[in-house]
Amino acid sequence: MTDTTHRALGRLRVLRLGDALAVRLTPIEAHTLALAMFAVRDGRSAETELFMSPIASDALFVAQVQADGLLVETPAGGYPLGWPAVSALAAALSPAAVPA
Repeated sequence: MTDTTHRALGRLRVLRLGDALAVRLTPIEAHTLALAMFAVRDGRSAETELFMSPIASDALFVAQVQADGLLVETPAGGYPLGWPAVSALAAALSPAAVPA
């Protein structure tokens, strides 16, 4: 996870999955995605797919919810994230989204 600045949108979070995917998110988008990740991890959401088309990014975030975590779609193929990795990624996206 890194930060960058967009000339019109301001601060952005950059979600990277190795060399396979880089998605630039506004802080609100990052927070929303983190909340969704925690919700599916904890079983508070019955969603089977997480999707986000960020305003500042050419890349999409698409992930299938599976029993053992998320399978994120990338141009290089599926990128599996187990629940511990999902938790760490969501916390990095938005520390304010971490469940109490």
